[in-house]
Amino acid sequence: MKLKRGLALILTCVLLVGLLAGCGGKDSGDATGDTSGDTGDTSGDTGDTSGGGDASGGASGGNYAIVVKSLADQYWVLLRAGAEAKAKELGVTVSVIGPNSESDVQGQVDMIQNKIGEGVDGLAIAPSSPDAVLPVLAQADSAGIPVLAVDTDIPGYENKKSFIGTGNEAAGKQGGEYAAGIAGEGAKAIVLRGRLGDTTHDQREDGIVAGLEAGGVEILEVKPCDSEAEKAMNAMQDLLNVYDQIDIVVTTADSMAQGAQRAIENASKDIPVVGFDGTIPVAELIAQGSVIKGSVAQAPYAMGELCVENLIALHNGETIEERIDSGTSMVTPDNAQQFKEDLEAKVGGAA
Repeated sequence: MKLKRGLALILTCVLLVGLLAGCGGKDSGDATGDTSGDTGDTSGDTGDTSGGGDASGGASGGNYAIVVKSLADQYWVLLRAGAEAKAKELGVTVSVIGPNSESDVQGQVDMIQNKIGEGVDGLAIAPSSPDAVLPVLAQADSAGIPVLAVDTDIPGYENKKSFIGTGNEAAGKQGGEYAAGIAGEGAKAIVLRGRLGDTTHDQREDGIVAGLEAGGVEILEVKPCDSEAEKAMNAMQDLLNVYDQIDIVVTTADSMAQGAQRAIENASKDIPVVGFDGTIPVAELIAQGSVIKGSVAQAPYAMGELCVENLIALHNGETIEERIDSGTSMVTPDNAQQFKEDLEAKVGGAA
C-alpha cells in the first residue's frame, strides 16, 4: 500500500513538472511574437510601451502621422523623405499625407480627422489654416493624441507640444535683403506669395517686404498665387504687361519662383527671381544659370526627421522643447550645385 502511494506521489510530481515547463514555453513564445515584426535593439520596448513612456530606452515604436499642406509641392516631398528615412532608421511607422493643393483647407482638415479616427500615437500638422484645424485638434486632445506643429505654427492651440520650423519672418527678411542686393537701391519689385490667410506666407511676406525696403527697393505689387507654379506663371505674364519696369521678383515659395521664371524667360526678359524653400529643382535652376538667382533654404528634410524623433519622444513620455528651430541658409549660384547634390543624396537614402 505504501508502495502504491509512493508511486502515485512520484507520478503527480512528474505531471506537475511537465505542466510548469509547458507554461514557461508559452510565455517565451508570446514574447517572441510581440517583437518579431520590430526593428533594432529596442524591439522589445515596442510591445512593452505601446501608448506609454519609457523615457530612457530610445524609440519605443508607435504609429505616427504627419499631415502637410500639399504633396504637390517639392518642399513637402522633401519633408516626407526626411520623416520616412528617420522612421525606417528607428523602426517605427509614419504616414505623411496632404491634399493636392494648399488651398484645399477642408481636405486637410478631413485628413487630420481620419488619422485621429485611426488612433495614431502622435500627429504633426502643417496647417494651411491654423484657425480651421482648431476644432478637429480638440478631437485629438480628447483621444489623448499628442500634436506637434511643423513649418507653420498654430498660435491658438494651447495643447500643442512643440513647434518645429523656422522663424519665417526673419528668413523672409534674409531673402528680401539678398534680393535688394541683387537689384540695387531704387529698383522696383514684385512679390508673389502663397494663399492669403496662411500664417507662414503672411510672415514670409512681411520679412521679404522689410528686407527689400531696407535696401531701398520699391514694392510694386504683392500678388497671391497659392504656392502654385501655374498661377504664378499666369500672374507674372499679366504683371509684365502692366508694369514697364520690374527689376526683381521675390516669392514666398519655390513653386512660384519656377512659375515666374517660365513667364520671364518666355517673354525673353532677364529679370532675376529669388525663391523660398531651397528645393532640388530650384537649386538646379540656380546652378544652371536661369533667372532664378537664389532661394532661402529652409530644411524640410530635417523637419521631417525632427517630427519623427519628437513624436517618438512624446510617445515614450518624454518632455520636448516648446520650439525647435530647424534653421535656414541661402542657396546662391556659388553653392547651388553642391546644395542640390547633398539634398539628392539624402532623398536617395530615404528610398
